[in-house]
Amino acid sequence: MLNTIASRKHALEQKVDELEETLLQLKQQLKKEREAEQHAAIDQLDVYLEKVNNKYENLQGFWAVLRKEISDLLPTTSGRK
Repeated sequence: MLNTIASRKHALEQKVDELEETLLQLKQQLKKEREAEQHAAIDQLDVYLEKVNNKYENLQGFWAVLRKEISDLLPTTSGRK
């Protein structure tokens, strides 16, 4: 009877060890998935920021052209009293 109890105890300890190992592997896999998700989000943010930067540069160019066009259309007041 003691032999059977010891055998069952040993089997349970082995199962616990296996489950702990499996849990550790799952945690590592989850960590890798989270890191991959974060990298993807950063890549998307980089694309978004590049688009915003491009639109900002286009707006700056537009304002420069608009200022020049307006200054060309309006008479200058410098030198006049």
